[in-house]
Amino acid sequence: MTANSAEDAPRQQNHWLRALVLLWRVSPPQMSGVLATTLVVALVPALNVSLTTHAVQSVADAVSRRDSAQALNQALLAAGAIAVVTAIAQLLTAARGYLETLLRYRMANSIQLRIMEKSVQLPLQDFEDAGTYDKLQRANRESMHRPYQIFTNLISTVSSAVSLSAVSVVLISWDVRIALLVMVAPLPSLAANIFFSRIIWKLEYDRSTDRRRVNYLQYLVTTDRNYKETRLFSLGHLFVGQFRDLVERFYLIDRKWEGRQAAATAALGMLSVATAAVAILFAVHVTVSSGTIGQFAGYVMAVTLVQTTIQTLVGSVAQLYEHNLFLGNLFSFLEKPARGPGTDGKRPFPKTLRKGIEFREVSFTYPGTDNVVLDRVNLFLPAGQCVALVGPNGAGKTTIVKLIARFYDCGGGSILIDDVPVEQYDVEDLRKNIGVIFQDFIQYEASALDNIGFGNLAARDDRAKVTEAARQAGALPFLEQLPKGLDTQLGRWFEEGRQLSGGQWQKVALSRAFLRDAPVMVLDEPTASIDAATEAEVFGRLKEIAGRATTLLIAHRFSTVRVADHIVVIDRGKVLEEGSHPELMARNGMYANLFQLQAAGYQYDVDDCASLQD
Repeated sequence: MTANSAEDAPRQQNHWLRALVLLWRVSPPQMSGVLATTLVVALVPALNVSLTTHAVQSVADAVSRRDSAQALNQALLAAGAIAVVTAIAQLLTAARGYLETLLRYRMANSIQLRIMEKSVQLPLQDFEDAGTYDKLQRANRESMHRPYQIFTNLISTVSSAVSLSAVSVVLISWDVRIALLVMVAPLPSLAANIFFSRIIWKLEYDRSTDRRRVNYLQYLVTTDRNYKETRLFSLGHLFVGQFRDLVERFYLIDRKWEGRQAAATAALGMLSVATAAVAILFAVHVTVSSGTIGQFAGYVMAVTLVQTTIQTLVGSVAQLYEHNLFLGNLFSFLEKPARGPGTDGKRPFPKTLRKGIEFREVSFTYPGTDNVVLDRVNLFLPAGQCVALVGPNGAGKTTIVKLIARFYDCGGGSILIDDVPVEQYDVEDLRKNIGVIFQDFIQYEASALDNIGFGNLAARDDRAKVTEAARQAGALPFLEQLPKGLDTQLGRWFEEGRQLSGGQWQKVALSRAFLRDAPVMVLDEPTASIDAATEAEVFGRLKEIAGRATTLLIAHRFSTVRVADHIVVIDRGKVLEEGSHPELMARNGMYANLFQLQAAGYQYDVDDCASLQD
């Protein structure tokens, strides 16, 4: 089943009330002001119909009598009243527009914050699931305008209903049959609009994955991080072509349905025109029979207003239906349950480990797959020591890190920290006490101070601690050479940013881990982009903290691995062998084989250079 199948679609519910509650919480005074001004302005059309009828009839009486000062005064009075009412309506409309703009801005910001807050709460397994990204894409796409448009369309509906009711009272008092005919004629248009609204929603729902692909293609050709490879391999035109094909496909489908909707709207619109024509002809007949010119003017104005108001009402109701469908996408994401590790643990994490971290018969399979990543793994990380994990790619090394940090819970067996099941520790406190550098660490587009300070928010503004962490990671010399030192913006996305080399970025990431000063350190390929001299310096620092931190080291470079107190070889989710470097070399197993392969490469380079010199 695909991520966008019908079974995954949000249930059709009435989301209007929920959107209005969100809007009310954003700003009750502004929402109240919009409601009040809308209701007052909605009464203006009916009042103008009555005043216009009176004014026209008074003018007709004055003209027919030629000496009726009273009739003329009444006409002038009615005209003045129309002018005053119209002026008040204009002022109120301007005030409403101002309040609506402020409310729209605040609503969009509020929804974006809710989406970000929800994203922060989701577990890792959701971010490794394509269905979650489809929901997030749909939520982001609708968040900027749909909630507020629900409000504006509801306001338009209420306003149109109030205006229609007021004008219809006048029209019904003249002739019930024509009033009913004029009001019923637009109903087929309403049905058609609702039908096409659902079609549009279904189209957008089904293309969520392709929308994400469009965004990804844009990202590939519009950011500096992809520039070198996309230009070197001449991928730019390929990605632009794929983007063009996708958006052109969207356009062709949209054009087909928009054309059908336009044709249906035009055809059904003719029904309303014919109805209005019948009503006007009837008004002419009544006027000729009664001689009431004012009533004819009011009749024509009322019929026109009713037609216009009903069309607005029909459009607003159809839009409400469409927005309700799309809001289901937003609320579906906001209501997404957190399916990750439980958060029932309350035990504080120890400031220093006494015994260590132990895996007992731990097995794990990623959700949605049947591939066993860890198979009854037994592993012990003694407190205050450095344990290195060695093995080929895909062996399960990074999965062990995810389980220690409780990004996932193990599927079988148990993980103990100081003889306490990991589930009993408070999740947030556990993660605060793990210092980590991942192989795919983040290069934050922020100041150097923040790039390091993000490793420990409590020490983020402590320049002395940040400086010491940078020194330990070997980053201080080049950071001090930047134009503003630690306050220099890193990266190229923002003004005055300075780009670092790959090795320099890795030192900054190491600085974050050192600033953490945590009882557990996890280093995933921590020196992959660092030169040999700096690597030796960094591991000298690691030796300094080894007595108080339990360190898990994942590396492929054996110059890195050899500094560990204990080495564990893992392959295909199983522990194959473990021991010190000399012990593992003596066993002549996988570790020795991998070490000799790497050493042979260096030896080949040395011998090759020597032969060239000869």
